[in-house]
Amino acid sequence: MASGGHVDRIAAEFGVHFVDHTIKPRGRHESRARRTCQTILKKHGPEHLRLVFGLINTTKNRGNWQAACFTAVSRLVLNKPDLLKRADFLDLFDRIDLDELLKSAKQANASAPTVTTAVLLAYEVNRLIAQQEAKEAA
Repeated sequence: MASGGHVDRIAAEFGVHFVDHTIKPRGRHESRARRTCQTILKKHGPEHLRLVFGLINTTKNRGNWQAACFTAVSRLVLNKPDLLKRADFLDLFDRIDLDELLKSAKQANASAPTVTTAVLLAYEVNRLIAQQEAKEAA
């Protein structure tokens, strides 16, 4: 079973610490998503959780430590493992604005923002890859 201490240590590697779910995070280094991260750790292991933290920690997305973002990024790499083999994946991923995707997801489907964020993220990655391949083909 995944312990809260293990999840806290992984988060600390990325400069993140968890606050109680009743407290609004006061900065880009705080998150209320401890339980979500514990679930990801328990189901997929510490290396997967580190990968998810690392992807969210890209320059443009640093600070998007919401549960919906953790879940969406986790699902993306689980469902599309070939993305990780791309040399340009981190650069492509950093072009995605997770905060905007989450806002769009909440507007499109307020009752299921996590699932909607995951779908929008997959579409956006596919769009960026197609755009990149079109540039390379030209």
